[in-house]
Amino acid sequence: MNNEEGQTSKAISRRKLLTALGAGGLVFMAGGCIPLSSGASLSTSTYLKLNQSDPLTPNDVNGNFDRIDSEFGGRAVTPDFYKLGTGPDDTEAVQAAFDSGKTVIFTRNYYVRSVEMKGDVQTIDFNGYFLIGISQGSHSESDKDAILKITGIYLHLHNLKIEGQFNTNYKAAIHWYSRPGHAHSGYVNIFGLFIRNILVGIQYGAWLDDPNPYDTSQSENYLYGYVTRGTQNCLISNQPNGFLKISGSTLDCHEREWSLMEGNPFQKAESYLIYCKIGQVSVEDSELLKVIDLEGCGIKGKNIIITNCVMEMPCTWVVAEGDVSIDGVHGGFMGGDSGLPMFEIAANAEGSLRLNHIRMIRSAGVGGYLTNYMISGLNGAPLYHVSIGGCDFGDWNPQKIAIPKERSRIFVTDSHFTYTQGNQLKRYTIHDKREYANLLSSVDTTGENMATTHNTDEKSGWIWTNVLGFGTYFCKSNSDLPEGYSSSIEVCASGEAYILSKPFTLAANAEAVFQAKARISNGSGQAGIRIVWSKADGTASSTLETRLIGTDDMTAGWSDFMVHVNIPPDAAYGRIKITAEAGSTFVTGMEMYTRVDNHYRNSLINELNRSLDVAGEGIILRAPNGTRYKVTIDNGGNLVAESY
Repeated sequence: MNNEEGQTSKAISRRKLLTALGAGGLVFMAGGCIPLSSGASLSTSTYLKLNQSDPLTPNDVNGNFDRIDSEFGGRAVTPDFYKLGTGPDDTEAVQAAFDSGKTVIFTRNYYVRSVEMKGDVQTIDFNGYFLIGISQGSHSESDKDAILKITGIYLHLHNLKIEGQFNTNYKAAIHWYSRPGHAHSGYVNIFGLFIRNILVGIQYGAWLDDPNPYDTSQSENYLYGYVTRGTQNCLISNQPNGFLKISGSTLDCHEREWSLMEGNPFQKAESYLIYCKIGQVSVEDSELLKVIDLEGCGIKGKNIIITNCVMEMPCTWVVAEGDVSIDGVHGGFMGGDSGLPMFEIAANAEGSLRLNHIRMIRSAGVGGYLTNYMISGLNGAPLYHVSIGGCDFGDWNPQKIAIPKERSRIFVTDSHFTYTQGNQLKRYTIHDKREYANLLSSVDTTGENMATTHNTDEKSGWIWTNVLGFGTYFCKSNSDLPEGYSSSIEVCASGEAYILSKPFTLAANAEAVFQAKARISNGSGQAGIRIVWSKADGTASSTLETRLIGTDDMTAGWSDFMVHVNIPPDAAYGRIKITAEAGSTFVTGMEMYTRVDNHYRNSLINELNRSLDVAGEGIILRAPNGTRYKVTIDNGGNLVAESY
């Protein structure tokens, strides 16, 4: 075998080496020296000495190529070192480079069916070039799995670029998973990743239809600078015991050029930036963009942590199936006037949604007329809770945080809401309190001091008014009660009737909360709870009454209600109004308190005197024999005790 034949049989050929080296190769040949890999320390400068003669002979050149092949092959390789033939498919060459275990550097774009990074302690640099998928329908399932598979450990990957070419034969651009029987794919760092023109960017772990995903600690994995374009789903996680951290990235799931494709397969309703079915995904210092489509959502799943990010999307931001935490959104925008919830709780979800330090706005003016709620779905997820703290919501009405029967499971602290109604800018600070003074201090809020007699007589300060029909009664009810309560108020009407409580004092122009447990039995029409307002002189307020809970809110079962109330600026007193129509309305556990402790609270003695300053009012006392008496005063100033 001659020297030329020997060279062509090597994995690294001269022709391919010159291709990789370019003009630099001529310099090396002429200069006669190349730094040795063994001399890579800072203190030495050992060089590879090449043979030189004058004139330069073919034997010298061939010998030098041998020496260069050996030297550079020990440092780093390019897939072209392994390229056989001139065909357009680079799969085998790229795979051979990855399998070499050496540092791999791309020197051009490479066209592959599917390749796998399965090394241990390896550096791979795409050097600004693309890995381009070319699999066809006739290729194997393995070739159609993903353009790039990542299964190795301790990998350092740089400047990855993957072009999908709108190829729908692939399940994803990258399938990052662990192989049973091998080390888990962990301790992988990716510095720069650009994926475009493919439906799924990264599948982390098993495919979603895998009935038994492989459980292993696929963790200590970091992804810096992930950018997408023309992807339907940027990241899907389905890895038991898997953790992935993403930083400094821009995730965008707009269809873009997919809209120009014949038979466009891009499904807007199924598009999302991140879906974490199993595992945990953390995203920090990034931009999450879904700026056009109302369909789909931004974030979906559970065990998702978003920190210090920009979020811009007119669709629902989060569909929570479990624990989701967002802390620090300083450029949030929800454009359009779709009327979609900002956060949706999936049916039967368990866990919590924690929202902290979110600063966002909606399109100007929508808070004044849209009727949608910020958070929806809690009624279908009884074991789920939401907390909101230190947030600023622009063009959101605080009365639209959630429907009344779900609001009691959302705890809001020190959060600001602004919106425009008419030409007036309204600002509110919402601060739910664990401890507070119930403004309904003069009201029997549970019916425990009412008689159980079915009539319309005054009972513990509540007064009956018939509106339509012949009415029937109101009384204390001792049956079918919510847990923890010994009584409730029942108002029953054949037509329409209501009862009014004694007046209670208010802080004018304050933001307050009303809470109660309520249900109906065959109720309809006007059935519900309202507050009737009056001025300090007893005349009606300019705002006659405010609806709190209506027939459409209540069901035959007990529900917890929490309603935001704007106390009118001219109101000094309020009275609770419970209405029944063609059935019964049941209420108990009524509370009302202000959002912020910034107003005057009257003294206990003044509140007590005020509550008794009503003709016929008195105190109920129990005698040693158990008999209850109501102590009142007659016109002669005499105390009178009557059995109650």
